[in-house]
Amino acid sequence: MTTAGRASLGRAAIAGLGITDTGKVYGRSAGAFAADAVRLAVADAGLELAEVDGLLLSNGVSGGVELRLARDLGLRDLRVLSQMGSAGATAISQVQQAALAVAAGQASVVVCVHADAPLREPGEASGAVYRNTGSRRGAAGLGALNTAGGMRGANNAYALAARRHMEHYGTTSEQFGAIAVAQREWAGMNPRARFRDPMTLADH
Repeated sequence: MTTAGRASLGRAAIAGLGITDTGKVYGRSAGAFAADAVRLAVADAGLELAEVDGLLLSNGVSGGVELRLARDLGLRDLRVLSQMGSAGATAISQVQQAALAVAAGQASVVVCVHADAPLREPGEASGAVYRNTGSRRGAAGLGALNTAGGMRGANNAYALAARRHMEHYGTTSEQFGAIAVAQREWAGMNPRARFRDPMTLADH
């Protein structure tokens, strides 16, 4: 997914969006997805690639979204260029940095990019691909404690944070469920979304 922002009256705004095919798409690299997404976002914003002067990248689980994407796209006059990684908060961190860059006058058109292509041809489960490419592979010593305790992915950490929020603020499962239902409703309006079937609170 890619967004392109342009300064307007001293304020940053998301002006374009580029989404490539999602789901079980085989035979394409993360870099190829990223390049297509950038082109789509820039076109959606009504701009030309030559107007882009900022590029913020996020490398997926499979790798492949590298700084050389700027070269592949022919972006030669970048004033902002960075690779970012904040786990599940990467996308919003990118948007924040892009907005700050625009507000500070460092750049006027900043593209935020995230792309991934971990899937292999049918025969290897996608879950296995993610397990084999994670940062915990081969962890030893203190770095292995989380894995030994069952913390084998992001869901465990988010579950702990959710439980803490519930205990401290009285948040209910139904309130969290309402977020999932709303997200699915938005997905239903996106023809490229992986899951588009309506979902109720009971389904959640």
